[in-house]
Amino acid sequence: MSTTVIIAQIFAFVAFILYTLSLQFKKRSKVIKTQIVANAFYALEYLMLNAYAGVNNSLFGISRSILFYILHKKKQKCPAYVMVIFITLIVIFGFISYTDIFSTLPVIISIIFFLAFYSEDMKLFRIVAAIASILWIIYNIAVEAYVGIIDSSVELTSALIAIYRFDIDRQTFRKRLKRRIEKFFKRD
Repeated sequence: MSTTVIIAQIFAFVAFILYTLSLQFKKRSKVIKTQIVANAFYALEYLMLNAYAGVNNSLFGISRSILFYILHKKKQKCPAYVMVIFITLIVIFGFISYTDIFSTLPVIISIIFFLAFYSEDMKLFRIVAAIASILWIIYNIAVEAYVGIIDSSVELTSALIAIYRFDIDRQTFRKRLKRRIEKFFKRD
């Protein structure tokens, strides 16, 4: 493994720690600030791996997060025309950096993350984070981002834990689980 690939993996590891931690914050502002820094490290990783679709995605992630952080602080909602401009730019840069079918995955991830942030619904954001982690696993396999494969897997786990912690009514969940277990054992 070359020095460049090793350094890229180190950047990926730092980004992974930050991103995974961000999913465990309940406050939107903490999630956004942490993800700005995480996306900067992801951009460096993908740049060193010459995975330009990943670089574009990370740069849009930084831009998106800064925009939503500023709007959050001002207690303003993102105007619809800004959403249209961002998504248009994501698609244009995705087209420019297209190399194969896998290079479309960061474009899809950028768009769904933008829409999740636009909605301001943290439950939706955590669900999108889980879906995006699955897509990142596929992309990271394709571009040989080895740490990225591991970190996307852990990010998926973190997103699922966050969904369980913040979004699932545990009493209802436990009751349903108990009924299913009882129903399962009554079959015998």
